[in-house]
Amino acid sequence: MVPKRAAVLQVLQDSEGHLQADEIYKRVKAYYPHMVLATVYNNLHALTEEGYIRHVKTATGADFYDKTATPHEHALCTVCGKLIDADLGRLGDVGELLRKNASVPILSYDLILHTVCHDCANNNKQ
Repeated sequence: MVPKRAAVLQVLQDSEGHLQADEIYKRVKAYYPHMVLATVYNNLHALTEEGYIRHVKTATGADFYDKTATPHEHALCTVCGKLIDADLGRLGDVGELLRKNASVPILSYDLILHTVCHDCANNNKQ
């Protein structure tokens, strides 16, 4: 893997959550001050295609990148815009549930729940 691509991947692996390209760009510039945003996008695309990361598109137009490439569900905070992993507990594997019950073949899916994150909910209580 080329060094700049490895740096983009490392930023995601070191992150606590899901990042947008501009945040990844800001963090990668610490390693490569002459890095341009287009290079970050190109490397994010390549890392997604290679299966290292997951590209999550939202209905609001915000794109996030996830260090967990395996399929899983997300929740998008309608207050702050943060994307978080959604633990659906007893539902189990939603992809398998969809594949078993859908009238058409499910090749892939993206499930994004709209919610208010814990931080925003706690701020509203104060």
